[in-house]
Amino acid sequence: MNSNHSIEISSDKEDTQSLSFFEYLVLFILILYVGRANTFFESSFINLNFISFIIPVLLSFIIAFRWRITIDQNFYLLLFGFGLYFIAVSVKYNEIQPHFFIEFLCRFFIVYTIIKVYKYDFFKIYELILYYLAIIGLFMWSIQIALGGDTLYYLINSIPGVETLSTVSGRGLNVILYSIQPSPSDVYYYLRFPRNCGFAWEPGAFSVYLCMAIYINLFITKSEKNNKRRIWVLLFALISTQSTTGYALFALIILFYFINRSSKYKVVILPFMVAGLIFLFSLPFMSAKIVDLWDNTQEIDQIVKRSIGKERNATPQRFTSFILAFRDFRNNPLLGLGGHSDRSWLHVVGARISTISGIGNLLADFGIVGFLFLIITSVRSSFFLSRYYNYKGKLLFFLIILLISISYTILFLPIVMCFWMFHLFESPKVEEN
Repeated sequence: MNSNHSIEISSDKEDTQSLSFFEYLVLFILILYVGRANTFFESSFINLNFISFIIPVLLSFIIAFRWRITIDQNFYLLLFGFGLYFIAVSVKYNEIQPHFFIEFLCRFFIVYTIIKVYKYDFFKIYELILYYLAIIGLFMWSIQIALGGDTLYYLINSIPGVETLSTVSGRGLNVILYSIQPSPSDVYYYLRFPRNCGFAWEPGAFSVYLCMAIYINLFITKSEKNNKRRIWVLLFALISTQSTTGYALFALIILFYFINRSSKYKVVILPFMVAGLIFLFSLPFMSAKIVDLWDNTQEIDQIVKRSIGKERNATPQRFTSFILAFRDFRNNPLLGLGGHSDRSWLHVVGARISTISGIGNLLADFGIVGFLFLIITSVRSSFFLSRYYNYKGKLLFFLIILLISISYTILFLPIVMCFWMFHLFESPKVEEN
């Protein structure tokens, strides 16, 4: 990528076309959607917020028309398989949920269009956008620290309507490119520093997107200009999130990074790496959060009972959420709920709970069928990326997706789908890099 960020890629017509500002803008908007930090980007379902839902679809149609994208057999096979699943689940529950089919049809089209238009430059542009979002996040986070306390929080809260439009966790606020949470009562828990949410609804989600950019930086764009500058910005932003999920992801990525280094470096660096990981997971906020996760799983019945009749949904910790969602999987192991959320056992008992376990919700919503589809597709993409970008660790990218799925329900957001479905839609005839 050159200094003015112009990218040359080849279309399916074998001509050369340059990505314009519009293509960058489309990807930037789709990345804001994975932030889910306000009501517009968070409620992107056809039956909740039609305008929010239709904008990514329209943008995808525009770039598909601009690039003269044609539908190939892989897309038709995917729709055929999903159509069979939709028919089966409709027969099982004796009820048709058309919005469920339309939503996933549109998501598949968005992902297909993005991969066909951007091809391998999707990864480069994603990293570039996260780099700039990390700079904005660090800048605002520094102002938040410099002002002290909740000064910046109250300044943002004075903006009319910002509180009602924000969906940031912990009563936080969002101003599109930055989210801020009020200071916690236990300052020692956060080492006297606020957590950096970036553009996302919580710090942990921001850390996940940063780690995906770090993976791209270390394994895909490793020889590009300004690569080292970008990795340091992404790393500092990751540290500022103080996220257990983010740190665990980074530990996984850096482990495979050193595996790919020459053997003489491995012997010297390995002891420092092990010591660094031990120190990392012994930090007060890390150990305290792990204890909180364990304690939360011991009160599952009480959490369910307390949520019955409440106006707002409770959001238990990830492991508790997995246990709650797994009960729906046990009740519907093959097909899952398939969009029939009113058949969930939590809905039946009247509990107001939103589970946040990605893998748990995947099993509950799509059963073994959906689980196998995710595993097979992401493993194939993981093998493909390792081979194409010539690095050791065929399962690295799959492990990243698996670790993300333990903590967050973002697997079926279009940008995230572009990662684990990449090999499904990218031409298998492409030569290794």
